[in-house]
Amino acid sequence: MVPRQRFGVSQTHYITSMLFSVDENRIDRGDASVRDGLSPREHQLLSLAAQGFTDNAIAHKLGISLATVGTYWGRIRIKFGPLNRTELVAIYLREEAAIAVEELKLDNERLLHEVEQHSQAEEVLRANLDLFRSLVETAPDAIILVNEEGVIELANEAAEEMFGYKREELVGLAIEKLVPEDKRFEHVHNRQNYYHDPIKRKMGEHLATDALRKDGSIFRMATALSATKTDRGLLVTCIVRDLTDQLVSASTPRKGKKSL
Repeated sequence: MVPRQRFGVSQTHYITSMLFSVDENRIDRGDASVRDGLSPREHQLLSLAAQGFTDNAIAHKLGISLATVGTYWGRIRIKFGPLNRTELVAIYLREEAAIAVEELKLDNERLLHEVEQHSQAEEVLRANLDLFRSLVETAPDAIILVNEEGVIELANEAAEEMFGYKREELVGLAIEKLVPEDKRFEHVHNRQNYYHDPIKRKMGEHLATDALRKDGSIFRMATALSATKTDRGLLVTCIVRDLTDQLVSASTPRKGKKSL
C-alpha cells in the first residue's frame, strides 16, 4: 500500500501564505471561475492538493497514474493560465473560503429574518393574549374553559364570584364539582355526548340547570357552549349566567295587577 503523502509544515505554511501573496495580475483570469470551470476529476485533484496531498498520493488516492495527474494539471493550466501548482491550490483555497463565507452570510441573514419574524409573531400573539385576558376578565358573565377530561383550565373573576371559589381553586377542579351531587352522573353523560358532537350552543337554547357554589348553595344557571380544537385536544368555553335575579323577578307580581 502506498502511504498517504502530505506536505510538510513548511510547505503547508507556504501554501497558506500564498492565499494572501499570489500576484493578483496572474490570477485574475482564474480567481472568479476556478470552481465552475473544473471537471469533477479536476475538482478532486485540486481538493486533494489543497488538503496537502502530493501528486503521488493523489494518483494513489484516485487510482490513476502519476502521468495522468500531470495531464490533469496541464488541463487546469490551459483553462486558467500558466500558474504553478502552489498558485493554483492557493486560488482554489481562496475561492472555497469565499464560498464558505458567502454561505455563512446567507445563513446568517436567513436566521436574522426568521428571528425577526418570530419576534413579530410573538408580539402579535402577546398582544392578542393580553386583549383576550382583558375581555375575559371584564366580561359580566362567568367564563370557564374546560378540557376533554372535564377539568377546568381557565376561569375569570366573574366565575370566582359566582361559584365562591378562588381562581387557584377553580383551575384544576373537575367541572362536575360545580353541579349538585344528584345531577353529576347526568352531567357527565351530557358532557361526553357534547364532546362527541361539539356544536355551538347559544345562551337559552336549553333548559336552565342547577349549579352548586362552594358553600353548598344551589342556584339556577344558563350556559352557552363553544368548542375549539387545539393541539392539546378539544377545549370547551362555557359562558355561565346566574338566573337567580331573573327567576325572582319573574315570580314577583307586577305592580298594578290585582289578584283574582
